[in-house]
Amino acid sequence: MNIKEHLFEMRDEYYAQGLEDLIAYIQKYADTKNMTMVEIGSYAGESTVIFAKHFKNVIAIDPFMNDYDPNDITCNYMELTNVHTIFNKAIQPFNNIQHIHKISDDAIVDLIEQKFDFIYIDGLHTYEQIKKDIRNYYPLIKKGRFIGGHDYHRNWQGVVDGILETIGIPEETFKDTSWIKQIK
Repeated sequence: MNIKEHLFEMRDEYYAQGLEDLIAYIQKYADTKNMTMVEIGSYAGESTVIFAKHFKNVIAIDPFMNDYDPNDITCNYMELTNVHTIFNKAIQPFNNIQHIHKISDDAIVDLIEQKFDFIYIDGLHTYEQIKKDIRNYYPLIKKGRFIGGHDYHRNWQGVVDGILETIGIPEETFKDTSWIKQIK
């Protein structure tokens, strides 16, 4: 079978637990059931569904563009137009998920007048784009709330460097390579 016919499993039990731990970290400060968040990069919706079970509202941003990130292993698997179909099926049972079918640079225009409790960045895995996503979305975070993301790991050195240069060392990292920082 062709690798392009397979979905890359992003969140097995181990990695799903890392995201649950991140959510538990946020819950030490506030009830996520009263919080609205933005997820940049949703892929097949595995993380989106986990977030939807804990947050009042989730805005998922993903353009589902084939070969969008040559550094991301998922682009070697199923065509992202087919992943989009899987994403839509995964989120169908949830009425608290809104999907913006754009790249994060374009989606910011739709959200610029709003404030959010949590921004989770897992989009384009480049040094330049992580810095751009942080700069674009940081002003949308309510004071005392959170910014975080995925891939804080030496395998993604550009992501790590971009985070360190824009907001500094995360307050906490998790076993799924998620990271978080509270906005003071």
